[in-house]
Amino acid sequence: MRAIRLYVDQKLAVQDEVELEDETRHHAACVLRINRHTPLILFNGDGYDYSGQTAAFDRKKIRVRLTDRIFVSKESRLKTHLVLGVSKASHMDYAIQKSVEAGVTEIHPVMTERTVARFSDKSRANRQLHWQNIIINACEQCGRAALPVLHETRDLAILDPVREDATGFVLDFLSGTTLDEHASGTLEKVWLIVGPEGGLTRGEIDRLLEKGFQPVRLGPRVLRTETAALGALVAVQMLWGDLSGQGIPGSRFPPPP
Repeated sequence: MRAIRLYVDQKLAVQDEVELEDETRHHAACVLRINRHTPLILFNGDGYDYSGQTAAFDRKKIRVRLTDRIFVSKESRLKTHLVLGVSKASHMDYAIQKSVEAGVTEIHPVMTERTVARFSDKSRANRQLHWQNIIINACEQCGRAALPVLHETRDLAILDPVREDATGFVLDFLSGTTLDEHASGTLEKVWLIVGPEGGLTRGEIDRLLEKGFQPVRLGPRVLRTETAALGALVAVQMLWGDLSGQGIPGSRFPPPP
């Protein structure tokens, strides 16, 4: 029987018994349809999977006894920061989900001149929580035991210049340069900027160039914003990360003693 992976926002240790919180319990029992015999794996973002067995199972309580801790090495040595122009709900959800599967390290949602969706403070907070849950669900599915960092939504205009320890690219369909033209050498940290529907304005791109970002295009076809985000991340992982022939999976966490 295939083990079910569940994220829990709790401290985990072998031999402990962990009671699943109500939302996680409901998802496990009613959506994933687990039973008392289903093998479970819990993780909390510390870089480890914790195997467990059900110690108690009923409609109001699921308690898991942790039996083993396994170091998970699925984090790319290439640190990727995705600056993602806020787009329509379904497009944004897809882009975040697939960027997690592609190994993104940190996600920076930004408001741009062509961003259609505008949020009140309350709806902005709800949206952040929604995106965080998408990240968690994607990690449960793809086997990552480290959660990518989700930053608060801010304006693109206040994005910091590229630092000396990183290389920054902004996707620009009109650019004459492609990513593979930067393929010589190795990179340890890459920033990628992807605009919303309609892309970034020329003024926004010009200001990003002044901050040290380099314009690149992914190819001859115009991509939707959610496709562009995934394509860019896969491309940099192919060139410098753990999808390349020389890429060696790494981790931000030390191996177990």
